[in-house]
Amino acid sequence: MKLYFNGCSFTYGDELKNSEQSAWPTLVADHLKCNFLNDAVSGGANDRIMYKTIQNINDYDYFFIAWTAYTRFTEYNPIDNFEINFNPNLNLDPLRHYSHDLKINYSKYKDYGQMYYANWYNDLYEFKKWLQQIILLQSFFKKCNKPYLMLNTINNNLSLWLQTRDKFINSIKHLLPFFDYLNDDQLLNEHDQIQQLVSMIDTSTFIKWNTWTIINLSSSYTCGPGGHILEDGHRAVANQVIECYNRII
Repeated sequence: MKLYFNGCSFTYGDELKNSEQSAWPTLVADHLKCNFLNDAVSGGANDRIMYKTIQNINDYDYFFIAWTAYTRFTEYNPIDNFEINFNPNLNLDPLRHYSHDLKINYSKYKDYGQMYYANWYNDLYEFKKWLQQIILLQSFFKKCNKPYLMLNTINNNLSLWLQTRDKFINSIKHLLPFFDYLNDDQLLNEHDQIQQLVSMIDTSTFIKWNTWTIINLSSSYTCGPGGHILEDGHRAVANQVIECYNRII
């Protein structure tokens, strides 16, 4: 059996001494005695996770998807098809993870990232798009008869977006710069749309949906200067994944 893993830096293994040996995908694959591909990259976006996973659907037997921050997005340079993953925390230097691969100085990415996050970024839209990405990828796995397991790298404000109807408006107010332009009926309509999307997600294929994320381990295990869990943390993630895998196969 061939395993496929995708995610961001917490799946790639940023700050580990040897990510190829110690990242949780390697530990899971070693435990299951399977060949595998860790297709995660530092700063990876959910756009990229969907795109790459679908590309690889016929080449692997079991898929492990670690969703990341919905604030990120991926673009491909029309000049040479170079991949760049935009992150609001990196918008002052959006090429930080990839500069060693560049043939020329793509300063346009810095300008574009700053412009986008300053003028176009919308938490509400990005959150709903992420829920749609989950639904679409789950449906695709089902259509292709491919087993899979999903987990969240971070919480993505789920506890706020999934509040009950009576608490929703106050819960998400600080996330929406345009809050004052919407009346209560419009906001509650957004709540209903979110609930409808969540109802379509098969949470049984998630590791502890809305109660556990990889980054939760940062408070219990040693982290590097950049905030990434190190070897002990990756072993803890692998244990969670293996436990859930054994439970649903």
